[in-house]
Amino acid sequence: MQGQLTEKERYIFEKAPVPKAVASLVLPTIVSQLITIIYNLADTFFVGRLGDETMVAAVTLCLPIYMLLTATANLFGIGGASVMSRALGAGDTDGARRASSFAIWGGIGVAAALSLIFGVFRKPLLTAFGADGMRLDYAVDYLVYTVVAGAIPTVASSVLAHLVRAEGKAVHAGIGLSLGGLLNVALDPLFVFDEGFGMGVTGAALATLVSNCVSALYFVILVLKMRGIVALRPLKAAFTRKTAGGVMSIGLPACLMSLMTTCSNLVVNYLMAAYGDAAIAGIGVAKRVNMASFAITQGITQGALPLIGYNYASGDRRRMRRSAMFMAVCTFGFALICLTISLSFTEQLIRAFIDSDETVAYGTRFLRIICWAVLSASVGFIAVTVFQATGKKFRALLLSVLRKGGLDIPLMFVLDAAYPAVGIAMATPIADYTAAAIAIVLLALFFKKTAGKTPAPPPENTADA
Repeated sequence: MQGQLTEKERYIFEKAPVPKAVASLVLPTIVSQLITIIYNLADTFFVGRLGDETMVAAVTLCLPIYMLLTATANLFGIGGASVMSRALGAGDTDGARRASSFAIWGGIGVAAALSLIFGVFRKPLLTAFGADGMRLDYAVDYLVYTVVAGAIPTVASSVLAHLVRAEGKAVHAGIGLSLGGLLNVALDPLFVFDEGFGMGVTGAALATLVSNCVSALYFVILVLKMRGIVALRPLKAAFTRKTAGGVMSIGLPACLMSLMTTCSNLVVNYLMAAYGDAAIAGIGVAKRVNMASFAITQGITQGALPLIGYNYASGDRRRMRRSAMFMAVCTFGFALICLTISLSFTEQLIRAFIDSDETVAYGTRFLRIICWAVLSASVGFIAVTVFQATGKKFRALLLSVLRKGGLDIPLMFVLDAAYPAVGIAMATPIADYTAAAIAIVLLALFFKKTAGKTPAPPPENTADA
């Protein structure tokens, strides 16, 4: 029947062996994350091939603003996916449809507002973020395509991916995101270099815009064709305080984590500007490389979120805990692999993006410091995902604030004064390991409290039990 889980999807959520269930949801997410990593790295890589540090610095300065779109997508996408999975676990199909409708149209509305704001105030905002001269000109060109024109398709594709995954269709979610990533990689060299359109930074931005539009179109066609639980139509019943509050309160920690990451990156760029374009480009490349490690580990946790939320709401606490523990083992294992690669091939990874000796020297030093944060960040992602999936919004919110903004921003100013430039990078792992220690304590208390098999509260109850 339209709007119901299929037998295969119900089997994955309820009866499949936990490793198989986690793998079926996580593997497509990992594949799409790997493609998305390439997609996120592509602009920096191809612009870096032009050998212009100012261009790379301009793209770096735009990254925090682009992250606002990620924050919006997380607010509505992860929040909607959590409410959907718990509603499905409790047998409330209508509640799941309402949550999906609100998530889609809420995300589009905020994306449209961001597009308008940055369209009108792009130059003064970029100047405030540290852009000037040619750096400002390049940054404005990049921002117009990726944010002003691209906000709605970027947010819509990401939100729809989360919702489709919550319905149990992880493979389709992976295909949609991978499609955009692969297209961006294909278009970047065509639009950036002289033998193609020769548009430089503008070409990289245009490639990103086209890719996100194609990805969003794929998801719209998919949802219309499958006629499942995700509701594209703006349902009147979706825009109630209960539905909106449920989605946004759970999505807020993920949104805040992205917003605080944006603030953190802005402070990094502001402080690093004192050391010149090579330093800004170096930290930008180092963060892009390290972002690949973060994306893989975060992708695993996001893939497992619907399974944890579904079994929590259905009352099968044992399966919920086993799913969370298996997810944790996989996440930490990938983090160890990423750390090993970053430490073993640090200079090679940086030089792959730009062949400027000064930039490579900065980037190598920075990456050897910040790559250690992937282990502690994986612990944070695990904890935040468990709390998001089970509706524990305040705990997820606390960890999100501690990870980014609450600790690392003050540390940047203190450590930069003591250890110029490198102290800015040192703040990231110190803040992350502190947040990870607190996350372990909160997780231990949560699993101890849920040791019984008492059914969870109804999904529309967003109280932090």
